[in-house]
Amino acid sequence: MARRKLIFFTTSDPAADPGGLFRAYHFAGVAAGSGLEAEVRLAGEAVTVTDPGVLPDTDLGRDIRAKVAGGAEAAFQVSF
Repeated sequence: MARRKLIFFTTSDPAADPGGLFRAYHFAGVAAGSGLEAEVRLAGEAVTVTDPGVLPDTDLGRDIRAKVAGGAEAAFQVSF
């Protein structure tokens, strides 16, 4: 059986619209939790999420910061 990787790609600017970034991390986590190989690919303005000050200080922003901080230990890959 061929194995496939689910790739969640986002270019969403986390300062202006963190929703796309949240969805990419969320669904990659759900996929990995289900035993599927998954990856979050950040491009364009989405790469600015590596600067924690870029995200708004909201519940969503704090949740994304936690997901990004846990990215090195996540069951999915994150690439730029």
